[in-house]
Amino acid sequence: MIRKKSNGEGSITIKIRNGKKYFTGSITIGQTPEGKQIRKTFSSFKKSVIIEKMNIAKYEYKKGLISKEDILFGELFKYWIYDFKKQEVSLNTFSEYEATYRLRIKPYAISKIKTDKITLKDLQKYFNKLQDHFSANTIKKTYIQIQTCIKFGVIQGIILKNFCPGVALPKVQKKERINVFSKEEQQLIIENLDLKNIVDCIIYFCFYTGLRLGEVLAVKWKDIDNDILTVSRQWRRSTEIDKNGERKLVYNFTELKTKNSRREIPLLDKVIRLLENIPKTSDLIFSIDGKPLDHKKPQRRIKTICKKLEIEERSFHALRHSYATRLFEVEVPVKAVQTLLGHSDIATTLDIYTHVMLDKKIEYMDKLKNI
Repeated sequence: MIRKKSNGEGSITIKIRNGKKYFTGSITIGQTPEGKQIRKTFSSFKKSVIIEKMNIAKYEYKKGLISKEDILFGELFKYWIYDFKKQEVSLNTFSEYEATYRLRIKPYAISKIKTDKITLKDLQKYFNKLQDHFSANTIKKTYIQIQTCIKFGVIQGIILKNFCPGVALPKVQKKERINVFSKEEQQLIIENLDLKNIVDCIIYFCFYTGLRLGEVLAVKWKDIDNDILTVSRQWRRSTEIDKNGERKLVYNFTELKTKNSRREIPLLDKVIRLLENIPKTSDLIFSIDGKPLDHKKPQRRIKTICKKLEIEERSFHALRHSYATRLFEVEVPVKAVQTLLGHSDIATTLDIYTHVMLDKKIEYMDKLKNI
């Protein structure tokens, strides 16, 4: 008989029956009130079946560790994000959930309240307290996460009722005016770019393609065919967090955020000429020593240029908005602009369109004054 340990997660023994290997898996799933171990055993001629049954037993036991009478809300939220949400969201999204737990739940009294005792009064008091340190937008995001966690608790039978719908939240401020470069500012910046500098090439490229920063850093030569650019990946910086709260930055190529983000963009002749002058030293178009650039370099560069040219400082993302604005200025249809930008929600595209139309109205009114 051969016994194999499974990294402290139970054991599997092997016997020979009728000339075939016969597997038996054993796993500890708890203790009796007297302290005696409770073990479950599974047998099969297929090892994969044993492993699957052991994993299910571990999962069911772990789920049963949540006691309605004992668990505090902070413990429930941490359990929920680490054992459930982490499996279904991206690293960056999980980082947001972890930050909510660490900064906006754990330090507050609500984390010490038993889950089955939470009332509407407790929740309202908690969200009122958050207003001392956080914006209405942040509180709104926290509310959404907490409500989802409470719904999970209701399904598990840990929480009797979800009182979140009764909470009054501070009003979320309207979005600030879309930040774009005017045609004159854009032309001035382009005239002052050094196209021997790969970072300046990125700025030029994004003015005429509207790519997000992570997307442009991931563009490869093979993505261009017949002057058409296919956007299919991004270079992302993510934060890995373990259960001890230890954080580690990781960089990797990932899929785009939504299926709409994958798109094809026709390239202008001036962009083709730019690409012809970039040495092909790597699969990536915009790289240093064959590696993707640090995200901070293009962001810092555009701010430096703005300061030098005495233009109002704007973020790198303003290049994307400027691309959309130029399209609207030449009356490209809203739906086409949505496709070129890769917006999943047309409302995002319309925010930029509304901004452009406001400038147009002002222009029309100025013309009316001269009639």
